[in-house]
Amino acid sequence: MCKRLYLFWAFSFFISFLFAQDPFHDKLVYQVPEMQKVKMKEKNEFLKVNDTTLTFDIYYPAGFSIKKSLPVVIFNNGVGSMDIPRWGQYTGWCRLIAANDMIAVTHQSRTAPNTLPDCEALIDYLHLHAKELGIDAGRIGLWTCSANSRVGARLAFKTRPGLIKTFVMYYGNTDSLGELRQDLPTLVVRAGLDAQFMNIGIENFVQNSLVQDTRIEVINYLSGIHAFDLFTNTKESEEVIKKTVAFLKNNLTKQVLPSKEFVLTNRNFMWLMNNGMKEKAVNEFRKARTRYRSDSTFNPFFNGVLREDVLNANAYWLLNHQKQNEGLETFKLMVETYPESTNAYDGLSDAWEAMGNKLEAIKNAEACLQKLDKDTNLDPQFKERIRQSAQDKIRRLKL
Repeated sequence: MCKRLYLFWAFSFFISFLFAQDPFHDKLVYQVPEMQKVKMKEKNEFLKVNDTTLTFDIYYPAGFSIKKSLPVVIFNNGVGSMDIPRWGQYTGWCRLIAANDMIAVTHQSRTAPNTLPDCEALIDYLHLHAKELGIDAGRIGLWTCSANSRVGARLAFKTRPGLIKTFVMYYGNTDSLGELRQDLPTLVVRAGLDAQFMNIGIENFVQNSLVQDTRIEVINYLSGIHAFDLFTNTKESEEVIKKTVAFLKNNLTKQVLPSKEFVLTNRNFMWLMNNGMKEKAVNEFRKARTRYRSDSTFNPFFNGVLREDVLNANAYWLLNHQKQNEGLETFKLMVETYPESTNAYDGLSDAWEAMGNKLEAIKNAEACLQKLDKDTNLDPQFKERIRQSAQDKIRRLKL
């Protein structure tokens, strides 16, 4: 029901957008002289299905030589329109990107259910023919907006993750994507004066990105309207557009692309544990522990991933929120990481008890007591609380 409602609103927004403007003559509010000097090759065929031929337009910087390759930004047609390549918004953005020493592409696509496959076909075609088009196949960015964003996000995060290296989403939202890519620099531009359903969707996507600790940047254009890049000719609009171009350029040309090595954080460790990915959480924790402890600059106090008290709190939270298996695995990691910790063994004993395994619970409570007498670093009052907890547990479980 929610998905159908979103699609209804998205389609309604798209239709309203058409009636609110003259899409073939509207211009980007930010213009630079170099935009008029770029080269454009139009109506290049990339897919033929029965009697329908789909084409793309490609924009090059002035003086570009096909002998060299440049990054490309694809302006996603996620609504299924044959006319979008001629819209002023798309021609303007493409010219702006080409004026900034990158290649830009806009394309046709058919309506659902063919829209996503058509967009995939365009990306695959550009990748396959990159050399002849002067494209650096390893540096493909995707820009999407409004109702296009559902398809655009699915391309970037799910169906073409190996090809899309940078992602920009303007005033649009997505369906549920589950696990997100951590290696994808993402820029989200939110228009404060936009429709509530649109901004709630953006906020949900941003929140999901933050709890998974992905590489995301957000511009909250407080006084921005939907399609501000066409209708709000202010310095603030220009600045947002400039920042967007800089984001694409930095991530596609200047900076080294992010490593595909997963960066475990305390936040995404818990997200993995809470979303049925216990094995990945455990494996990534072990890799992170090895990596951090081999780093001479590692500070155990300020790294929330490995800190004993943070692990302890996470494990008990899982244990107390119907995640006994996940809590047990977290306590096991705590014992692995801090094998001399009496508190770790006491916690592991609690986890085994919650799982109904009395023998393992008693075994770990006894290990806790054995280590407790040797532990001279604990606060005396805390030490006594642990002792009492372990003794009470053994007494209770042996009845």
